[in-house]
Amino acid sequence: MTSPVPRPWRRAMEILRWRGPGHFFLLALREVLRPVMYWYAWNIYLTDLQQPLTQPYGKGKFDVRIFSGNKDREMAREQLGSLGEPLPANFDARINRGDALAILSCGNEQVAFGWMTFSSGMELAYGTTWILQPNEGTQYGSFVLPKWRGHGIFSVLNVALNTYAREHGILRSVGSISVLNSQSLSMAKRLGKKKIMTVILVRVRGMGWTFRKAIGAPLHTRFAGKRMDLGQAEGARLGVGDKA
Repeated sequence: MTSPVPRPWRRAMEILRWRGPGHFFLLALREVLRPVMYWYAWNIYLTDLQQPLTQPYGKGKFDVRIFSGNKDREMAREQLGSLGEPLPANFDARINRGDALAILSCGNEQVAFGWMTFSSGMELAYGTTWILQPNEGTQYGSFVLPKWRGHGIFSVLNVALNTYAREHGILRSVGSISVLNSQSLSMAKRLGKKKIMTVILVRVRGMGWTFRKAIGAPLHTRFAGKRMDLGQAEGARLGVGDKA
């Protein structure tokens, strides 16, 4: 049966429920400013896969299956389709470069998925791309069906992908979490992840420039993309900026 509540309102109520009024206000403000400017801020975390991994805290009995490589291509496509989410436009490219896809299920129902790549070049946003050192991986693109949220499922996906990576010779896992994502920030704390920097990106529409700033470590140690300092930002305001 179709819900009588319009989807945008359902989404807004879901954000308010899981992220709280403070983060909800900042997200709403960002959307209001969207025609003029848009911004992101992430904490960047590192997990040393040579150390024991903290156990996940998922509420329930879950199974995780990981797909990788051409041999798993069609099964991965089928499993993603069962979750009702659109297939990524670059699905084949992800498989071809060796990304791993974790599908989490409870009984016969698929409830969540997450990806991990071991190649540099994946975009964070606005032309800012990850730099991965040898034997490193980064997780991305996780999704949990709405009715299963609040069960610690992200922690199960995270540990499963990190375990897979370690078994295949990966020594470190890095990842980004929005500073406005309360649940995922809590997960990072509970799993003992080490924060190595915070990255801020601000895109001003109509002027064609992006301000990039890292706090805690130099941006270039983890991301490709020109760093704009405050002097450059002033120049960009006058029409000379960092194109992205």
